[in-house]
Amino acid sequence: MAFDWIVVGLGAMGSAAAYHLARKGVKVLGLEQFGMNHQNGSSHGRSRIIRSAYFEGPAYVPLVKRAFQLWGQLEAEYGVRLLLQTGGLMIGRPDGPLLTGAMRSAREHGLEYQVLSSDKIQERFPVFRVPPDHVGLYERAAGILIPEMCIEAALQLAQRNGAALRFREKVVGWGADDRGVEVRTDRASYTAHGIIFAAGPWNTTLLGDLNLPLKCERQVVFWFQPTVRRDLFSADNMPIFIWESDGPTIFYGIPEFDGQGVKVARHHGGECAPPEQIRRQVTPEDEQPVRDFLRTHMPWADGPILSATTCLYTNTPDGHFIIDFHPRHRNVIIISACSGHGFKFASSIGEVVQELALEGRSRLNLEPFALKRFNI
Repeated sequence: MAFDWIVVGLGAMGSAAAYHLARKGVKVLGLEQFGMNHQNGSSHGRSRIIRSAYFEGPAYVPLVKRAFQLWGQLEAEYGVRLLLQTGGLMIGRPDGPLLTGAMRSAREHGLEYQVLSSDKIQERFPVFRVPPDHVGLYERAAGILIPEMCIEAALQLAQRNGAALRFREKVVGWGADDRGVEVRTDRASYTAHGIIFAAGPWNTTLLGDLNLPLKCERQVVFWFQPTVRRDLFSADNMPIFIWESDGPTIFYGIPEFDGQGVKVARHHGGECAPPEQIRRQVTPEDEQPVRDFLRTHMPWADGPILSATTCLYTNTPDGHFIIDFHPRHRNVIIISACSGHGFKFASSIGEVVQELALEGRSRLNLEPFALKRFNI
Protein backbone atom coordinates (compact mmCIF):
# COMPACT_ATOMS: atom_id res chain seq x y z
CA MET A 1 0.00 0.00 0.00
CA ALA A 2 1.57 3.34 -1.08
CA PHE A 3 1.57 6.64 0.80
CA ASP A 4 3.35 9.97 0.52
CA TRP A 5 4.76 10.00 4.06
CA ILE A 6 4.73 7.47 6.89
CA VAL A 7 4.91 8.67 10.52
CA VAL A 8 6.27 6.16 13.04
CA GLY A 9 5.07 6.94 16.57
CA LEU A 10 1.85 8.82 17.27
CA GLY A 11 2.61 10.53 20.55
CA ALA A 12 3.08 14.29 20.85
CA MET A 13 5.43 14.81 17.90
CA GLY A 14 4.06 12.14 15.58
CA SER A 15 0.44 13.18 16.02
CA ALA A 16 1.35 16.81 15.25
CA ALA A 17 3.37 15.81 12.19
CA ALA A 18 0.49 13.69 10.87
CA TYR A 19 -1.95 16.55 11.44
CA HIS A 20 0.12 19.19 9.66
CA LEU A 21 0.93 16.95 6.71
CA ALA A 22 -2.66 15.80 6.27
CA ARG A 23 -3.88 19.42 6.33
CA LYS A 24 -1.67 20.02 3.28
CA GLY A 25 -3.32 17.19 1.37
CA VAL A 26 -0.45 14.75 1.90
CA LYS A 27 -1.37 11.06 1.92
CA VAL A 28 -0.21 10.10 5.43
CA LEU A 29 0.07 6.78 7.21
CA GLY A 30 0.59 6.86 10.96
CA LEU A 31 1.93 3.78 12.75
CA GLU A 32 1.84 3.29 16.53
CA GLN A 33 2.92 0.11 18.31
CA PHE A 34 0.58 0.87 21.24
CA GLY A 35 -2.89 2.39 21.48
CA MET A 36 -3.75 6.07 21.25
CA ASN A 37 -2.68 8.00 24.36
CA HIS A 38 -0.94 4.97 25.83
CA GLN A 39 0.97 5.11 29.13
CA ASN A 40 4.27 3.64 27.93
CA GLY A 41 6.07 6.70 26.59
CA SER A 42 6.54 10.41 27.21
CA SER A 43 3.25 12.04 26.21
CA HIS A 44 0.78 11.11 28.96
CA GLY A 45 0.29 12.65 32.39
CA ARG A 46 -2.84 14.89 32.20
CA SER A 47 -0.92 18.17 32.09
CA ARG A 48 2.20 19.73 30.61
CA ILE A 49 3.86 23.11 31.13
CA ILE A 50 4.14 25.67 28.34
CA ARG A 51 6.43 28.68 28.87
CA SER A 52 8.45 31.13 26.78
CA ALA A 53 11.28 32.47 29.01
CA TYR A 54 13.24 29.36 28.17
CA PHE A 55 16.19 28.68 30.49
CA GLU A 56 17.35 25.86 28.22
CA GLY A 57 18.36 28.42 25.58
CA PRO A 58 17.12 31.37 23.50
CA ALA A 59 17.03 29.21 20.36
CA TYR A 60 13.82 27.63 21.63
CA VAL A 61 11.87 30.88 21.94
CA PRO A 62 10.81 31.28 18.26
CA LEU A 63 9.71 27.64 18.31
CA VAL A 64 7.57 28.07 21.43
CA LYS A 65 6.11 31.38 20.22
CA ARG A 66 4.87 29.59 17.13
CA ALA A 67 3.69 26.69 19.30
CA PHE A 68 1.39 29.02 21.26
CA GLN A 69 -0.19 30.19 17.99
CA LEU A 70 -0.65 26.66 16.66
CA TRP A 71 -2.13 25.30 19.89
CA GLY A 72 -4.70 28.07 19.56
CA GLN A 73 -5.36 27.05 15.97
CA LEU A 74 -5.80 23.42 16.99
CA GLU A 75 -8.17 24.43 19.82
CA ALA A 76 -10.33 26.46 17.45
CA GLU A 77 -10.41 23.74 14.81
CA TYR A 78 -11.23 20.91 17.22
CA GLY A 79 -13.51 22.94 19.47
CA VAL A 80 -12.02 21.76 22.78
CA ARG A 81 -9.87 23.72 25.21
CA LEU A 82 -6.29 22.53 25.11
CA LEU A 83 -4.35 25.35 26.82
CA LEU A 84 -5.05 26.96 30.18
CA GLN A 85 -3.18 30.16 31.06
CA THR A 86 -2.00 30.21 34.67
CA GLY A 87 1.16 32.27 34.59
CA GLY A 88 4.52 30.73 35.37
CA LEU A 89 7.26 31.13 37.99
CA MET A 90 10.93 30.21 37.65
CA ILE A 91 12.34 30.22 41.20
CA GLY A 92 15.94 29.91 42.36
CA ARG A 93 19.08 31.80 43.24
CA PRO A 94 19.55 34.77 40.91
CA ASP A 95 22.94 33.48 39.71
CA GLY A 96 21.74 29.90 39.12
CA PRO A 97 21.30 28.35 35.64
CA LEU A 98 17.49 28.43 35.84
CA LEU A 99 17.14 32.16 36.50
CA THR A 100 20.07 33.34 34.38
CA GLY A 101 18.95 31.19 31.46
CA ALA A 102 15.31 32.30 31.67
CA MET A 103 16.29 35.98 31.87
CA ARG A 104 18.69 35.63 28.94
CA SER A 105 15.94 34.19 26.74
CA ALA A 106 13.42 36.79 27.89
CA ARG A 107 15.77 39.71 27.24
CA GLU A 108 17.05 38.42 23.91
CA HIS A 109 13.52 38.01 22.56
CA GLY A 110 11.83 40.94 24.29
CA LEU A 111 9.49 38.78 26.37
CA GLU A 112 7.30 40.30 29.06
CA TYR A 113 8.34 39.22 32.57
CA GLN A 114 8.63 40.36 36.18
CA VAL A 115 11.35 39.65 38.74
CA LEU A 116 9.87 38.98 42.20
CA SER A 117 11.67 38.86 45.53
CA SER A 118 11.04 35.94 47.88
CA ASP A 119 8.70 38.12 49.96
CA LYS A 120 6.76 39.23 46.87
CA ILE A 121 6.37 35.63 45.71
CA GLN A 122 4.93 34.56 49.07
CA GLU A 123 2.67 37.59 49.25
CA ARG A 124 1.27 36.95 45.78
CA PHE A 125 1.23 33.14 45.96
CA PRO A 126 0.89 32.05 49.63
CA VAL A 127 1.32 28.34 48.80
CA PHE A 128 5.10 28.83 48.41
CA ARG A 129 7.80 29.09 51.10
CA VAL A 130 10.75 30.80 49.44
CA PRO A 131 14.24 31.20 50.97
CA PRO A 132 15.36 34.84 51.21
CA ASP A 133 18.21 34.28 48.74
CA HIS A 134 15.82 33.03 46.03
CA VAL A 135 14.00 35.18 43.47
CA GLY A 136 11.36 34.46 40.89
CA LEU A 137 10.87 35.27 37.23
CA TYR A 138 7.14 35.53 36.57
CA GLU A 139 5.82 35.03 33.05
CA ARG A 140 2.14 35.87 32.66
CA ALA A 141 1.58 33.96 29.40
CA ALA A 142 2.77 30.56 30.71
CA GLY A 143 0.29 27.81 31.44
CA ILE A 144 -0.90 24.24 31.05
CA LEU A 145 -1.47 21.99 28.06
CA ILE A 146 -3.72 18.93 28.36
CA PRO A 147 -1.56 16.35 26.56
CA GLU A 148 -4.00 13.52 25.95
CA MET A 149 -6.55 15.95 24.53
CA CYS A 150 -3.88 17.63 22.37
CA ILE A 151 -2.90 14.29 20.85
CA GLU A 152 -6.52 13.24 20.36
CA ALA A 153 -7.30 16.54 18.62
CA ALA A 154 -4.32 16.25 16.26
CA LEU A 155 -5.06 12.64 15.36
CA GLN A 156 -8.79 13.12 14.89
CA LEU A 157 -8.20 16.12 12.63
CA ALA A 158 -5.48 14.25 10.74
CA GLN A 159 -8.01 11.51 10.05
CA ARG A 160 -10.63 14.03 8.94
CA ASN A 161 -8.07 15.25 6.43
CA GLY A 162 -7.49 11.75 5.07
CA ALA A 163 -4.67 10.31 7.20
CA ALA A 164 -4.70 6.55 7.79
CA LEU A 165 -3.80 5.67 11.39
CA ARG A 166 -2.81 2.15 12.47
CA PHE A 167 -2.60 1.43 16.20
CA ARG A 168 -1.08 -1.63 17.84
CA GLU A 169 1.01 -2.19 14.73
CA LYS A 170 4.75 -2.39 15.34
CA VAL A 171 7.44 -1.47 12.83
CA VAL A 172 9.90 -4.35 12.49
CA GLY A 173 12.04 -3.09 9.63
CA TRP A 174 12.46 -0.42 7.00
CA GLY A 175 14.63 0.60 4.08
CA ALA A 176 15.15 3.76 2.06
CA ASP A 177 16.71 4.87 -1.21
CA ASP A 178 16.27 7.74 -3.65
CA ARG A 179 13.05 6.22 -4.99
CA GLY A 180 11.28 5.99 -1.64
CA VAL A 181 10.95 3.94 1.52
CA GLU A 182 9.55 0.56 2.44
CA VAL A 183 8.28 -0.13 5.95
CA ARG A 184 7.56 -3.58 7.33
CA THR A 185 5.32 -4.04 10.36
CA ASP A 186 4.12 -7.09 12.24
CA ARG A 187 0.99 -6.92 10.07
CA ALA A 188 1.85 -5.58 6.61
CA SER A 189 4.30 -3.78 4.34
CA TYR A 190 3.95 -0.21 3.09
CA THR A 191 5.76 2.04 0.64
CA ALA A 192 5.98 5.82 0.61
CA HIS A 193 8.07 8.71 -0.60
CA GLY A 194 9.46 9.26 2.90
CA ILE A 195 9.30 8.36 6.55
CA ILE A 196 9.29 10.34 9.81
CA PHE A 197 10.60 8.71 12.98
CA ALA A 198 8.89 10.15 16.08
CA ALA A 199 9.12 7.12 18.35
CA GLY A 200 10.90 8.61 21.36
CA PRO A 201 13.25 6.06 22.99
CA TRP A 202 12.29 3.46 20.38
CA ASN A 203 14.06 5.61 17.76
CA THR A 204 17.29 4.12 19.09
CA THR A 205 16.34 0.65 17.89
CA LEU A 206 14.53 1.75 14.73
CA LEU A 207 17.59 3.77 13.70
CA GLY A 208 20.19 1.35 14.95
CA ASP A 209 22.56 2.09 12.08
CA LEU A 210 23.09 5.63 13.42
CA ASN A 211 24.04 4.69 17.00
CA LEU A 212 22.07 7.65 18.32
CA PRO A 213 23.48 8.75 21.70
CA LEU A 214 20.13 8.58 23.48
CA LYS A 215 19.33 7.46 27.01
CA CYS A 216 15.85 6.52 28.21
CA GLU A 217 15.31 7.87 31.73
CA ARG A 218 12.57 6.83 34.16
CA GLN A 219 10.57 9.68 35.67
CA VAL A 220 7.86 9.60 38.35
CA VAL A 221 5.17 12.26 38.77
CA PHE A 222 2.75 12.68 41.67
CA TRP A 223 -0.58 14.37 42.32
CA PHE A 224 -1.11 15.52 45.92
CA GLN A 225 -4.17 16.60 47.83
CA PRO A 226 -3.49 19.86 49.71
CA THR A 227 -4.05 19.72 53.46
CA VAL A 228 -5.44 23.27 53.83
CA ARG A 229 -6.61 26.12 51.60
CA ARG A 230 -7.15 23.92 48.58
CA ASP A 231 -8.55 26.95 46.73
CA LEU A 232 -5.09 28.55 46.69
CA PHE A 233 -3.75 25.62 44.65
CA SER A 234 -6.31 26.03 41.86
CA ALA A 235 -5.29 27.10 38.37
CA ASP A 236 -6.98 30.45 39.07
CA ASN A 237 -4.65 31.20 41.99
CA MET A 238 -1.41 29.25 41.54
CA PRO A 239 1.00 29.42 38.59
CA ILE A 240 2.96 26.57 37.10
CA PHE A 241 6.45 26.61 38.59
CA ILE A 242 9.97 25.36 38.01
CA TRP A 243 12.18 25.54 41.10
CA GLU A 244 15.94 25.16 41.18
CA SER A 245 16.56 23.86 44.68
CA ASP A 246 19.86 23.00 46.34
CA GLY A 247 22.02 20.55 44.49
CA PRO A 248 21.11 21.99 42.02
CA THR A 249 18.00 19.86 41.69
CA ILE A 250 14.99 21.06 39.74
CA PHE A 251 11.40 20.37 40.75
CA TYR A 252 8.33 21.48 38.87
CA GLY A 253 4.64 21.74 39.66
CA ILE A 254 1.26 22.32 38.05
CA PRO A 255 -1.78 23.73 39.86
CA GLU A 256 -4.93 21.76 40.49
CA PHE A 257 -7.67 21.64 37.88
CA ASP A 258 -10.51 19.20 37.24
CA GLY A 259 -10.08 17.83 40.79
CA GLN A 260 -6.85 16.01 39.94
CA GLY A 261 -4.69 17.38 42.73
CA VAL A 262 -1.45 19.37 42.59
CA LYS A 263 1.11 17.81 40.27
CA VAL A 264 4.73 17.89 41.53
CA ALA A 265 7.81 16.01 40.34
CA ARG A 266 11.57 16.10 40.21
CA HIS A 267 13.00 17.01 36.80
CA HIS A 268 15.63 14.38 35.88
CA GLY A 269 17.47 12.18 38.34
CA GLY A 270 15.82 8.89 37.34
CA GLU A 271 17.50 5.62 36.42
CA CYS A 272 18.18 4.83 32.76
CA ALA A 273 17.22 1.63 30.95
CA PRO A 274 15.77 0.51 27.61
CA PRO A 275 12.09 1.50 27.41
CA GLU A 276 10.90 -2.10 27.66
CA GLN A 277 12.79 -2.51 30.95
CA ILE A 278 11.69 0.65 32.75
CA ARG A 279 10.25 -0.04 36.21
CA ARG A 280 6.62 1.03 36.23
CA GLN A 281 5.90 0.54 39.93
CA VAL A 282 6.12 3.71 42.04
CA THR A 283 8.00 3.20 45.31
CA PRO A 284 8.50 5.10 48.59
CA GLU A 285 12.03 5.86 47.37
CA ASP A 286 10.52 7.74 44.42
CA GLU A 287 8.22 9.68 46.74
CA GLN A 288 10.82 10.75 49.31
CA PRO A 289 12.64 13.57 47.44
CA VAL A 290 9.32 15.07 46.33
CA ARG A 291 8.00 14.92 49.91
CA ASP A 292 11.16 16.63 51.14
CA PHE A 293 10.65 19.39 48.58
CA LEU A 294 7.01 19.88 49.59
CA ARG A 295 7.77 20.00 53.30
CA THR A 296 10.38 22.71 52.70
CA HIS A 297 8.73 24.82 50.00
CA MET A 298 5.02 23.89 49.76
CA PRO A 299 3.94 22.48 53.15
CA TRP A 300 0.22 22.97 52.50
CA ALA A 301 0.52 20.60 49.52
CA ASP A 302 2.07 17.84 51.64
CA GLY A 303 -1.08 15.77 51.77
CA PRO A 304 -2.17 12.33 50.56
CA ILE A 305 -1.05 11.11 47.14
CA LEU A 306 -4.07 11.05 44.85
CA SER A 307 -2.22 9.29 42.04
CA ALA A 308 1.25 8.69 40.62
CA THR A 309 2.66 7.42 37.36
CA THR A 310 5.92 6.84 35.50
CA CYS A 311 6.89 8.34 32.17
CA LEU A 312 10.02 8.45 30.05
CA TYR A 313 12.55 11.08 29.10
CA THR A 314 14.59 10.38 25.97
CA ASN A 315 17.77 12.35 26.63
CA THR A 316 20.49 13.56 24.32
CA PRO A 317 23.94 14.24 25.82
CA ASP A 318 23.44 18.02 25.65
CA GLY A 319 19.74 18.04 26.58
CA HIS A 320 18.70 19.54 23.24
CA PHE A 321 16.33 18.10 20.64
CA ILE A 322 16.97 16.18 17.45
CA ILE A 323 15.13 17.55 14.40
CA ASP A 324 17.00 16.59 11.25
CA PHE A 325 17.19 14.51 8.12
CA HIS A 326 18.87 11.12 8.22
CA PRO A 327 22.50 11.77 7.17
CA ARG A 328 22.15 9.43 4.16
CA HIS A 329 18.51 9.89 3.22
CA ARG A 330 16.75 13.22 2.60
CA ASN A 331 13.42 11.36 2.65
CA VAL A 332 13.94 10.18 6.24
CA ILE A 333 13.27 12.70 9.04
CA ILE A 334 14.12 12.17 12.71
CA ILE A 335 12.38 14.13 15.46
CA SER A 336 12.03 13.99 19.24
CA ALA A 337 14.65 12.97 21.80
CA CYS A 338 13.28 15.96 23.67
CA SER A 339 15.13 15.36 26.94
CA GLY A 340 12.09 15.91 29.13
CA HIS A 341 11.04 19.35 27.90
CA GLY A 342 9.47 18.78 24.52
CA PHE A 343 5.69 18.47 24.70
CA LYS A 344 4.97 22.21 24.57
CA PHE A 345 6.69 22.40 21.18
CA ALA A 346 4.76 19.57 19.51
CA SER A 347 2.44 21.84 17.54
CA SER A 348 5.27 23.87 16.03
CA ILE A 349 7.56 20.86 15.52
CA GLY A 350 4.71 19.23 13.58
CA GLU A 351 4.70 22.26 11.29
CA VAL A 352 8.50 22.15 11.01
CA VAL A 353 8.32 18.51 9.93
CA GLN A 354 5.71 19.40 7.32
CA GLU A 355 8.08 22.07 5.95
CA LEU A 356 11.04 19.68 5.91
CA ALA A 357 8.99 16.99 4.18
CA LEU A 358 7.43 19.21 1.51
CA GLU A 359 9.99 21.98 1.05
CA GLY A 360 13.25 20.46 2.25
CA ARG A 361 13.85 23.25 4.78
CA SER A 362 12.17 25.09 7.64
CA ARG A 363 11.62 28.80 8.22
CA LEU A 364 12.95 28.35 11.76
CA ASN A 365 16.59 27.86 12.70
CA LEU A 366 17.13 24.14 13.31
CA GLU A 367 20.92 24.28 13.57
CA PRO A 368 20.91 23.63 17.37
CA PHE A 369 18.98 20.39 16.79
CA ALA A 370 21.14 18.92 14.02
CA LEU A 371 22.65 15.43 14.20
CA LYS A 372 26.09 16.65 13.14
CA ARG A 373 26.76 17.90 16.68
CA PHE A 374 27.09 14.23 17.62
CA ASN A 375 29.39 13.54 14.63
CA ILE A 376 26.58 11.61 12.94
